[in-house]
Amino acid sequence: MLWFLGSKGKKPKAEGVSLDVVDPRDIDGHCLITGNLQIRGDVYFSGQLRVDGRIDGKVSVFEGGKGQLVVSKGAVINGPVYATSVLADGTVNGPMEIEEKLECRTNALIRGRVVYGSIHISDGAKIEAQCTQRSATAQAESESGIVAPLLATKDVVTKLSNS
Repeated sequence: MLWFLGSKGKKPKAEGVSLDVVDPRDIDGHCLITGNLQIRGDVYFSGQLRVDGRIDGKVSVFEGGKGQLVVSKGAVINGPVYATSVLADGTVNGPMEIEEKLECRTNALIRGRVVYGSIHISDGAKIEAQCTQRSATAQAESESGIVAPLLATKDVVTKLSNS
């Protein structure tokens, strides 16, 4: 388990930084992985995590926590993603489980199995994934024991508009 030094809901002492030990699951802060940073390993967060660089490993919200993941244009995540909501304008290569909303902006490229609560796909976004809506998943599993996913291909918006 990872612990942060800092204070929650307390004013900092005048003489310097607080050294109180705080459980990171209780912090709703903002984190940034800059464009010149590459991480190899798992990343756990709560609050908001913005990725401008590259992560080779799992990206997940702390168990019992909530978190929004922002994948900026040019950013890359190679590994599974588990978050409350995701706003993607970069690349995600790996399975994704999003509790609430997945928003794919123009430069987004998503590859892998995706389970989401709701989804918004902007023109130009590319989804090369097996996509399943969370409520549809629960209903299909309870009725037949088999999940019937929607298979999305390279450019969903173009293919749907040409139909």
